[in-house]
Amino acid sequence: MLRISLRVTSLPGLCLLASALVGVILAFPGPAVAGPGADAATARRGLAAAVAAGRVQALDAERYLGYLSSSVSTLRQLPPARAANLGAVLSDVARQAGRYNEARALTLFSMLDLNTRYLGRSDMPEQGTDVADVDGVVYRAFAGRGLQFHPLANFGKVNAAVLSGRGAEGLRHIYALLARGVPSGQATVWEYYFRYAGGAPPWRSGMAQAVAAQALARAGLVKEARRAYLAIPSGLLSRVSAGPWIRLYSFSPVVVLNAQLQAAISVGDYAALAKDRGAASLAPQLQASAAALFPRFDTGFWSLYALGGSEAPLGYHRYVVSLLEKLAQRTGDTGWAERAARFQLYTRQPPNVTPGSPSPVLFSRPADGYRDEATISFRLSKGATVTLQVAGSRQTRTLARGPHTMGWNAAGRPAGVYVPRLRAVDAAGNAFETALPEVTVRWDTVAPQISASVRGRVLTWRAVDEGTPWVRLVVRLDRSGRTRLVDLGRQALAGSTRLRLPPGTWSATLVAYDSARNQARTDLGALGRSS
Repeated sequence: MLRISLRVTSLPGLCLLASALVGVILAFPGPAVAGPGADAATARRGLAAAVAAGRVQALDAERYLGYLSSSVSTLRQLPPARAANLGAVLSDVARQAGRYNEARALTLFSMLDLNTRYLGRSDMPEQGTDVADVDGVVYRAFAGRGLQFHPLANFGKVNAAVLSGRGAEGLRHIYALLARGVPSGQATVWEYYFRYAGGAPPWRSGMAQAVAAQALARAGLVKEARRAYLAIPSGLLSRVSAGPWIRLYSFSPVVVLNAQLQAAISVGDYAALAKDRGAASLAPQLQASAAALFPRFDTGFWSLYALGGSEAPLGYHRYVVSLLEKLAQRTGDTGWAERAARFQLYTRQPPNVTPGSPSPVLFSRPADGYRDEATISFRLSKGATVTLQVAGSRQTRTLARGPHTMGWNAAGRPAGVYVPRLRAVDAAGNAFETALPEVTVRWDTVAPQISASVRGRVLTWRAVDEGTPWVRLVVRLDRSGRTRLVDLGRQALAGSTRLRLPPGTWSATLVAYDSARNQARTDLGALGRSS
């Protein structure tokens, strides 16, 4: 591990330290090959440039170099899954090498250090798990991406501490977060440093900034809260038909309901505490936009996570209910209470299942792959885990709202009438069970109906048989007690082919076998050719 021990006693000494540190970093650029070594080398060069430009203090860079060396050393000893996660974090740190400043470097290298120590002794926690460091800073688990600094989770934690009367206890956490805030004009922003939903880091969240402003104002840090809020009107708002909408992700205009409702509440709280006229004007506009577009998030059975998107997971649906209830309490508007009650009702209502059209008759014998399987169709009113049972067979799938089909294979089963039953259980555990249209199963015991003719040497035929996709054709030739068979093989139900006949004149019969070997015959008359 690279260690640098330097002491600063004066401002000129600090300048000498910075120059010495840059020289040390550049003298050990690391390997040029792809992988952790290359990422570490990129990060070292980024630190050198940041120290030279005065964006990062030399003593801080010295500590960060230690984190880098430790991470590379630990990576070599980890099992593959842990190594992949730590490697992803190291890559995220290296990706920002050209942007290192005091706040970013602190955030990134502290995150690398936490991941190195955590993954050095433990497997990755479950997706979405929060892990805090000694200062209370929160990192959230993302599969394959390690433990990532998460601004929203951090300021949510600060909010909870202040509201529960533990504000003083959370001051260390608050000041750790302030040190990680990146200056952006008059604003302070907290950035995400991993790629997400197609967005390249660093990216920002209007929702996180709103919660940050709320939490800092509640903690009595009004000046810092204002800087957090100013990031919203300066780039984290979209315009929709109804008015302003908070950008959950700076890289995307996706219209997310929970983000808008939370931002309306958080901006309103900040405005009242900080006496910010701009925020006091924005908060009701955010509420009005949410109210105007609300019907488009309501499927009649569940909520949508984003406008025009899929249904919200259970946790987000319940989160929206809680936000609607808060708005109702704070505004006294019964409309919010009615919306909350309707969404709450959806968590107690089972899904509706609408049966589709009956399946055509199946032919279980022969098992030839033709009309052996029923297509059982239905429509779900909301997402659910469905279990289809037919004649003792069972299959389970998790499906979104809308139309669906599931198959049931009857090959080899006895002829009869079968009644499918479908059980649907939504995300909240509400269940609904119903019978679906009957499925009739037969055995193919009926011979095909066949018609045929011969012109010259060309045989043309047409067969009708609902239980078979093909027929096997044989031309039987009889003459003076002698029989010859011309096997035409498996053919489509209708078609034509040129016959190859032996010399002489023959009495011809076309024999057609279906896939169940049911047999039909038709007379072709006299056929022959000269010897």
